[in-house]
Amino acid sequence: MFPYLLLGKVPLPTYGLMILLGATAAWVYFHHRLKARRENPGQAEQAFWFGALGAILGAKVLYLLPRLPQLVADLALLPDQRDLFTARYLSGGFVFYGGLLGALAAVWLFCRLRKLSFAALTTDLVPAVPLFHTFGRVGCFLAGCCYGIPAPEGCPGVVFPQGSAAPGGTALVPVQLYESAGCLLLFLLLDRLARRGRQGDALLAVYLCLYALLRFCLEFLRGDAARGFVGPLSTSQAVALLTLAVVLGTLAWRRRTS
Repeated sequence: MFPYLLLGKVPLPTYGLMILLGATAAWVYFHHRLKARRENPGQAEQAFWFGALGAILGAKVLYLLPRLPQLVADLALLPDQRDLFTARYLSGGFVFYGGLLGALAAVWLFCRLRKLSFAALTTDLVPAVPLFHTFGRVGCFLAGCCYGIPAPEGCPGVVFPQGSAAPGGTALVPVQLYESAGCLLLFLLLDRLARRGRQGDALLAVYLCLYALLRFCLEFLRGDAARGFVGPLSTSQAVALLTLAVVLGTLAWRRRTS
């Protein structure tokens, strides 16, 4: 749709630009909330970057897992066709759910190592996640990736040009923008709950459940086959169901034991 922005003669990928804007917005929000609560940002900042590293690793790992058999077969490309191997597996390809789970695992590990309260530390971090994701999905729309199915008769659709990542010349459901709008609503809800005194663990439970439902439903509108499948479900749908089961099971267990 609009994959590059020309800065002079230098093409800037709009997807990368939106990711940068999303990270900046999340960082600004995060610092604003810390300042409003008059907290020392030192440890929270370290947790932020710990989570960012975990997100990158997790997003790449979940992208590669469904492609593991082909990746192993393509290891033979490394001696003579390293550029092709890099372009196919390393230069791109990230799955949001992998990034989310990687970030949570990294922040949890950080809290364990520093003997900090995960619930207190993530109060300002959790709402920043859907804020970042709001920008990221707009970047997907501009790049033409993560595209939707052909738009049904009478439904709004977007036509991508020939040569883009999405099929050109066909009206497709703008599923990327639907998810972006849903993430923005999630951010507003979580921010409101945080301002009312909800701790990070409660915010995380709300976010994981609502995003799992949103993502599971929107996956039916996705038309890109590259996202991987587990039986009849996409990889993200399988992770969404697993996440929902774990969160609801944990909440039920905590309620019974308390």
